[in-house]
Amino acid sequence: MRKVLIIRLGKIGDIVVTSFVFEIIKSNYPQIDIYLLTSKSNKDVLEFNPRLKKVYYSKNSATLFWNLLKLKFFKFDLLLDFNDNQSTTSSLIFRFLRAKFKVAYNYKKYKNILDIKINPLMKNESHIIERMKDFLIQLGIPIVEYKVKPFFYLNPTVYTEIKKQRVADEKIIAINLSAGAKIRYWDKDKWAELLRLILKEYPSFSLLLLSAAKDESLRNEIHSKLIQTRYPAIKNLTIQHFASYIQISDVLITPDTSAVHIASALGIPAIAMYPNYDSNFVSWQPYKIPYRSIKSNTESVKEISVKEVFDAFQSLVNEILRK
Repeated sequence: MRKVLIIRLGKIGDIVVTSFVFEIIKSNYPQIDIYLLTSKSNKDVLEFNPRLKKVYYSKNSATLFWNLLKLKFFKFDLLLDFNDNQSTTSSLIFRFLRAKFKVAYNYKKYKNILDIKINPLMKNESHIIERMKDFLIQLGIPIVEYKVKPFFYLNPTVYTEIKKQRVADEKIIAINLSAGAKIRYWDKDKWAELLRLILKEYPSFSLLLLSAAKDESLRNEIHSKLIQTRYPAIKNLTIQHFASYIQISDVLITPDTSAVHIASALGIPAIAMYPNYDSNFVSWQPYKIPYRSIKSNTESVKEISVKEVFDAFQSLVNEILRK
């Protein structure tokens, strides 16, 4: 085995949780070159990852087709797809590209094109990382357990710049306001109430408000309601800035799972809010970090109360202080 192509066309969270696969493969087989086909939105996430030989980024169907034309001339030893949803796109890619062995989950869409079929674990009973770990085990790849966790390689220049902003011995609570779907946005008045409670109970803590560029006005509005609140001066945060701010924090509060997985990669305790979907709640939990998870009674996180989040915050802080 010399050349392995991994297909992971999902969003930022998908590629962060998949990152341990690169670590496991390279630790077992350092001679292997890993190629990756993924979404263009993941470019900042992967920019400093040393495990990858080459990454092909696809923004839309046109760029995906162009990448496939280039990859058509490769003869890969192994083709892997970790998507555990039946995907027409992935199955077409598998049919188009050449490889000695093609491996994916045993779904109908892959009928007659797989050399090795992986039996998936139940989504409502297993974390997404545990499912991919089981994928590797079924494939016969030895597992290095301490590497089974998300990985995120920070831009050293950006991280150094942001680290300088932290005051010595300061306790920072990072608040991520943004999310990838409307059902994951918490009410702005609830955010303001929660943050006032935190500052009242823990006056020595500093709050760091984070958001995507599209939510800058939301961040500024919540900030205007508070005192003792720090927030980034940079208006258009890249994912590298976002991750570096999480890295200098002591606790993260977030309704978005991409931030959850970045916190898991960087070892930052987290409080995560989820809509009422069992498979989502089980699959996308924080991983191997101290955490508290709160599930809404409805399909939107808006129904989660301020008291639920504040109680979870106090519980997590007490756990961290005891340790």
